Amino acid sequence: MRLIAHRGGRGFGTDNTLDAMEAAVRAGVKMIETDVRMTADGELVICHDATVWGRMVSHMTLGELRKHAPERPLLREVLESLAGWVAFDIEVKDASMNALEGLLDMHGLESDTLITSFNAMFLAGFKALFPRARIGHIFRLPTGQDRKLENAVNIGAEVIAPHFSSISEELVRNAHESGIEVCAWTVNDEDDFWKLHGWGVDGVITDRYLEFERLQRERFA
Repeated sequence: MRLIAHRGGRGFGTDNTLDAMEAAVRAGVKMIETDVRMTADGELVICHDATVWGRMVSHMTLGELRKHAPERPLLREVLESLAGWVAFDIEVKDASMNALEGLLDMHGLESDTLITSFNAMFLAGFKALFPRARIGHIFRLPTGQDRKLENAVNIGAEVIAPHFSSISEELVRNAHESGIEVCAWTVNDEDDFWKLHGWGVDGVITDRYLEFERLQRERFA
């Protein structure tokens, strides 16, 4: 089961910072999940929350954001440092489709990076513009799973990313029958990890990357 380090290498340093991501890669992490937002002047910045110190990221220029949160890297800075060393799951909170694709194409990552979002309309538009992109639809609630899976198929998603508590063995089976992978978030409990593993879940986003890597290695050595 594929492991993905949550929030830009949580546990290796401050969430969603370049220092944490670089430390994660040095420790052996092979895939990192991170979050992208767009500033008022169109820069793609790594940031989970919509606000920083009470101010909307989307209402600030990059210069203003750097005054309040100098640790927030740009996506291009992350790719310049780590492209080719680690795979990415980029969760889009708010971003220009063309700007995002331009960066992925520049670094040769268009077909290797997973673009995920709660926003199915964004994903559908991104896939329509850039058919080679790999997209994944994120959702939380356990209700309406058949409809969510159908929506994922209709927008051309390769992955669904439900909250781990929303996953059933039936959902995993139905997704696989539709040619779609299942990636669970955020899995930090060992019992949950092995349950999902037994159901055939394809990947988990976790804060315990190295521990779960060791558990898998020991069990299947």
